[in-house]
Amino acid sequence: MSFRSLFATVLPRTSAFVSRSYVTKMQTKVMDTILTTSPMEVNPLSGLPSPLISASDRQRLRNDPLLSQLVNMIMRDGKKMRAERFVQTALLDIREHTNSDPYRLLSDAVDLVTPIMDTRSARQGSKVIQVPRALNLRQRRRRAIVWILETAARRNERQVHLRLSGELQAIVNGTSTILEKKLQLHKSVLANRSNIRTTKRF
Repeated sequence: MSFRSLFATVLPRTSAFVSRSYVTKMQTKVMDTILTTSPMEVNPLSGLPSPLISASDRQRLRNDPLLSQLVNMIMRDGKKMRAERFVQTALLDIREHTNSDPYRLLSDAVDLVTPIMDTRSARQGSKVIQVPRALNLRQRRRRAIVWILETAARRNERQVHLRLSGELQAIVNGTSTILEKKLQLHKSVLANRSNIRTTKRF
């Protein structure tokens, strides 16, 4: 049984976030099978068993735009397989604690904290002003992932994947401080909207 099976079911999307249902019976059976039959190896650093990453799972982590960007931002010193394992174990932890589709929850959590615009510093005469600017999709995701990783690093859990999964669940539950940070950024954009310069065409 492959970890890819967790993402096999396409869940219907609804307009209201509060009415989304992450749980499916098939995913429950798949997860139980993975936890009981998947091969394990002992981590030499922690001495604890951890699941092996199959070739298909690693390919998904590298091909999916959101997962690939998350892995690349977690990676340190070129150790990409270690970052991939952090992401996979975090998704497994989300699946175990919420009984839901982990990728769907990850995607929704990133969407909830993704800012639409940002501000940059610019000089106007002798003073420095903040000028709002629009962000493309990759820039928006990067800002959201940076906030998630920074906030997760301050959590009390000892292991990286537990801190990441805990922060993602806090975002979905509405208890994360990142939501307030996003709101403050949007308020700053609205307060400085008069600094946006438009090009006049003659």
